[in-house]
Amino acid sequence: MKIILLYNPTAGNEDFPLAEIISSLEDQGANVLAQNCKEEGYQKVLDLTYDLIIIAGGDGTVEKTLLQLRDTKCPIAILPYGNANNIAGSLNLTANYKAIVAQYQKKKFKYLSVGEYKTTEASGWFIEGIGWGIFTALLLQIDREKKLPGDENSKVDFGIKNLIKLEAELPVHSYKVKLDNKDYSGDYIWIEILNTRRLGPQLELAPDADHRDAYLDILMVKESQKDELRSFLNAQKNGGQPSPFQTIKAKKIKISTYLPFHVDDELFEHKTLYEETPIVKVSLAKHQLKILKND
Repeated sequence: MKIILLYNPTAGNEDFPLAEIISSLEDQGANVLAQNCKEEGYQKVLDLTYDLIIIAGGDGTVEKTLLQLRDTKCPIAILPYGNANNIAGSLNLTANYKAIVAQYQKKKFKYLSVGEYKTTEASGWFIEGIGWGIFTALLLQIDREKKLPGDENSKVDFGIKNLIKLEAELPVHSYKVKLDNKDYSGDYIWIEILNTRRLGPQLELAPDADHRDAYLDILMVKESQKDELRSFLNAQKNGGQPSPFQTIKAKKIKISTYLPFHVDDELFEHKTLYEETPIVKVSLAKHQLKILKND
């Protein structure tokens, strides 16, 4: 069995256990090619022949690798070694690598879709979600102030603390919203289009999301729900708690606004002035990624 191990050596709070992982996989009978995904041109390793790809790292490493592999039919194993680990957490995956070969032979998989967005200016892909409002405001603040703690343990706490501050300052905005051609336009303080159950600093925003279905889950928070939002964010200080807001499932989404939005952990700001308000179209790709179970 041939395995490619893509890893981020700086993920997590401790030294990444590369030697232990390779030794364990070899003891299980696998031939392992390990590739540091921080190295330039690391993607070339994906041109080789392999039976399984293992991605070991945090959400950033997992996201960028899954997007590069978005059309692959090869099984993928995820070992979460980051801070929030939203993707692995959404799929109930752990960092257990000691029985991966046996799990592969059982052929028990989970499935995960890849999201796609299109605007007049650009198009792209995402794993976790796209949104407007409070989480985008947090990313804008981090980008503007270049302020993010280096300690992995404090990153989630930093995110929650600053989201609570932003909630008190966040204005209401008007959006034109169409979900599968049904009109949901109105004034909102937060809109998220979710492909995974969790996003950002371990916020479980779509606890009922089914990663096997063909739907995205849309969270829309109105001004009248600010008290609920405040309670939800404050509750995160004592550990992750599911969102109290009901989501709407849809396949085809159109959001019309001039406001910037986030794509996973990246920012997108409209650079062109239009005669009409720009529209962001969001949907899921038909192909689903095959993710190895490790429970």
